[in-house]
Amino acid sequence: MNEGQTEQTEVLVVGGGVTGLSAALFLRAHGVRVVVAERHRGTSIHPRAWGWYSRTLEQLRWAGVADAVLAEAQGYSEHRLQAKVESLAGREISSTKLPAPEDLSDLTPAPQISLGQNRVEAKIREGAEGKGADLRFHTEVVSVEQDANGVTALLRHRETVEERTVRARYAIAADGPRSSLREALGIGRTGSGTLRHQLSILFQADMTGPLAGRKFSLCQVENDLVSGVLGINETGQKGTLITTYHPEQGDGAESYDKERARELVRSAIGADTDIFVADVLPWEMAALVAERLRSGRIFIAGDAAHVVPPVGGFGANTGIHDVHNLAWKLAKVLRGEAGEELLDTYEAERLPVARRTVEQAQLRLAFRAGYADDDQKARLRDPLAVTLGHTYGDGLPEFIEPQDLAAEPGSRAPHLPVLVDGEEKSLLDLYGDAFVLLTGAESAEWPDAATAAARTLGVRVDAYRVGIDVKETTAAWGTVYTAPENGAVLVRPDGFVAWRSAGAAPGTHAAELTAALRGALAR
Repeated sequence: MNEGQTEQTEVLVVGGGVTGLSAALFLRAHGVRVVVAERHRGTSIHPRAWGWYSRTLEQLRWAGVADAVLAEAQGYSEHRLQAKVESLAGREISSTKLPAPEDLSDLTPAPQISLGQNRVEAKIREGAEGKGADLRFHTEVVSVEQDANGVTALLRHRETVEERTVRARYAIAADGPRSSLREALGIGRTGSGTLRHQLSILFQADMTGPLAGRKFSLCQVENDLVSGVLGINETGQKGTLITTYHPEQGDGAESYDKERARELVRSAIGADTDIFVADVLPWEMAALVAERLRSGRIFIAGDAAHVVPPVGGFGANTGIHDVHNLAWKLAKVLRGEAGEELLDTYEAERLPVARRTVEQAQLRLAFRAGYADDDQKARLRDPLAVTLGHTYGDGLPEFIEPQDLAAEPGSRAPHLPVLVDGEEKSLLDLYGDAFVLLTGAESAEWPDAATAAARTLGVRVDAYRVGIDVKETTAAWGTVYTAPENGAVLVRPDGFVAWRSAGAAPGTHAAELTAALRGALAR
């Protein structure tokens, strides 16, 4: 490239963590050109988040990454012991074995899994690169300016110091809780703030002896030197010790060098074994939500948008859900299929969800710590309702139990096992690439209406007659989607219901569907 030449892309993503990489994956799946700038040399070496909800796996399933992630998580399938110990080799204070993972096949084709975020990020990165995303690690964003037509960013490689100017139509700030881009935009945050100062000590040690065959999903360590949580990988050779430090007492993060960290790990293990400390990462447990998720052509997502207390494991999942919501909207606007106002719905939909999710995490924190009052206990919702049952619409979202989802507009379209060309699938597998119109087997008008509406608006609409084009295997489509035989349900590319009809007068089907699509596309 000639000196001073400006590179062109459609979307610039600032930050290459799990949210930024997911944005790249989803955007490329929609055919959008994307550049990701990440200041670190590669993906994180720290496990960070451990739990991944079914809704996240549904999204990765559509993007073609779920199988790789599930294969990586196989080693954790039997890790169901939750215990409090003085040390791994010491006295066991309390212990509970969780039941086998809940069978969610009636609700979703995707399971819940445990796997370190570092390993999930690696698979998402592979998927994004495989789809052609331009990922630039060890590259910092020096400046970002926007105008009426796009965003201009100056990128600098941190080793070669080479600078490149990138011009994009839109940008996504996914640069973490201390987002410099969010701060440069003057977007404040509200919430309880910092709740606790934490350290994650990443180490290697042979813990197979002290483990004695135990497979922990959660191991809490309490002794005179350590109070924290010990995470151990499936080999028993690598782990993360998470503990609290107190800068307000003069005990700052800088005092935790690798030698002190090694002492803490040795106390947690409780046995004389060689310990290699790979890294010590200070971080803040906090509850904060950005006041806005959009500033002109720049959108805020992931930890830059909301810092969620880790109790409940909602944080990283919520970030992935953010960019899944945003990606299809950017694609439609960039292709001229939707009005610019469609992008306003990102903030309108995701900001209330972020606020209520942070609230749920704080309620769980209070409940686990034993100080939740009756009102707080009453407001606590099941994690499946939070992750699978959140709704989009006016005001605060509802958290609907997933078994009660009934294809109401603004809710996630329910899972239903079906046969497609003789292959067992979920109705959810039909969603992702385009708008989908579902109708009953006896409805002859709706498929023709879909063709007419698609032609009128210049958008793709896939129409399926359930019972003919796809066939139910466990329950009637009309019962699950609460639609009569001559009714129709329009599902957005992100799998949320855009519109539902109980039927139309003869000759009006195409006009009604076209109007519904105009509304869903802000045209």
